[in-house]
Formats: sequence, structure tokens, C-alpha cells
Amino acid sequence: MTKQLPEVAIITRTKDRAILLERAIQSVHKQTMGDFIHVIINDAGDPEPVDRLVAKYEKIIKGRVKVIHNDRSSGMEAASNKAIQSVDSVFVAIHDDDDTWHPEFLERSVESMKKNDSMGVVVRTDKVTEELVGASGPVNHVKTEQWMPDMKVINLYRQCIDNQMTPITFIYRRSVFKEIGYYDETLPVLGDWDFGIRFLQKYDVEFLDPGFALANYHHRKFVAGSTANNSFGSGTDRHRYYSNKLMNKYLRQEIAEGRLGVGYIMSKLKYDQGYIATVAKRLLPNFIVGKLKNRVRS
Repeated sequence: MTKQLPEVAIITRTKDRAILLERAIQSVHKQTMGDFIHVIINDAGDPEPVDRLVAKYEKIIKGRVKVIHNDRSSGMEAASNKAIQSVDSVFVAIHDDDDTWHPEFLERSVESMKKNDSMGVVVRTDKVTEELVGASGPVNHVKTEQWMPDMKVINLYRQCIDNQMTPITFIYRRSVFKEIGYYDETLPVLGDWDFGIRFLQKYDVEFLDPGFALANYHHRKFVAGSTANNSFGSGTDRHRYYSNKLMNKYLRQEIAEGRLGVGYIMSKLKYDQGYIATVAKRLLPNFIVGKLKNRVRS
């Protein structure tokens, strides 16, 4: 008898963050829809805490976890690709170790994609700010607010400057890889932003808002090192460097082909954003500029 294909492959990238991984395992395995395979890829972190947590939650896991331990760190996007390619499924979702889902995330998003025959869904999401006290916790809640509250549709133009498709908010059909490829392993950061741009150049993406948040995008305050705000950590300068590199890549390709497209849009929007910030800094009091910067970061 042929084994039935799981509906969803859920990918969790992690490295030496057991306190956050434990929360992620609970988030995934408390879903009201249970037809999934959960791949936890440990990117050269200590394997013992990962294996211990999987054993601890075996009663709710029920054999639906596959663990991959990398001997050497491959980076965020290579880890994603390895985990995705290690299993088969109809849909794919990335649930990083520091984020969480509402229990109905899978049920509602998969139902919506099937009903509308869509290639992907982004859900209404809350941004959760928290503080991690020491390397082993506890994690203290600071505040919760709606993430991108003005977002009602997923738009290619906006994706060129704002990442509307951060992993915890997004689920999509595996078949898209044939058209747009996998995650770009040359990007140590911003791979999900680039993937979203390539995705929207081929397909529309639904925005699902049931009246409450189906995903929680977690940020930690005053934290450095392995417990910072994504699975492998990165600073503002690094993001700026690879953002510029990515924009140049798209723009060069378009110029070589004698056209303008997303590379031009990305570069123009980024330039305009910087120009407006410079003008605002000259004309507005410092405390107002500071508030504006904080809003942009949010």
C-alpha cells in the first residue's frame, strides 16, 4: 500500500536555542490540522537538546518529526532547501524556532488555498516583542501589536521594499519550485524577501484575515548572539549590504536584457526612502525623526 503524501511539510530551522525550539514544537504540534510532516533542521548546533525535546513531546508528535543534524553550518537558506528536499508534500511552510502559530493556522490557510485554488497564502499576523532573561530564559512578554496593520493584499510593488511574506506568515504549494526555484543559498540574510519577490513575479498570493492573528512574529529586545531575532543572527549592516547586492543583481540582469523591472523598482524605492529620511532629519526635530525610524523598523 502506498503511503499517503502529507499535506504540509513544516520546516523549522534551529541552532542552539532549545528554549525557543521547545515553544516552536508545541506551536506546530497543537495545530487543529494534523496531516503534516515536521522537519527540524539543526544547523551545526548541539544535537542533544534537539533530540531530547523531540523525545519529550513524542505523545503529541506521534511520529511526525524528522530531525536533520548538520555537521557543518550551511546557512539559513541552504538549511531550508535541504529540509524541504528531504520530504515530499503538497504544501510547504517555514516555522522558525523563534515564532509561533495560532492553532488554526494550518487548517484555515490550507482550506483557503484549496477553496480558491491559490498558490500561496499570507495570514494576518501579530508582532510579539519579548525579552529573554539569560541564555535559558525565561522569555517575558513585553507587548503585542498587529504586524503591518495596513496590509490588505499582497502586492509585488510593495514586496520590492517591504517583506510582506516573512516565513511564519506564509504557506504555499510545493509545485512553485519548478517555476521559481528554491531559496537562494548565496544569501546569508534576506533569502525570504528574495523568494517572495520571485514568487510574486509568477503568482498572486492571498491575504487571509479571519479577524484575528493566525501567526506571531516574535522579536526579542536587548538580546545578542544565538538568541537574537532569527535562527542564525544578523546585524543591520549585513542586511544593508545584502539588500544592495540583491538590488544590483536584479538591476544588472534587467539592463543586460534591455528592460526595467523589479530591480529598478527595488532600487528606486530604496533610494526614495533614503532621500525622504535625509530630508526629514534636516527639517524635523530629533525626537520626531526617532519615532519615525522606530515605526519604519516595525
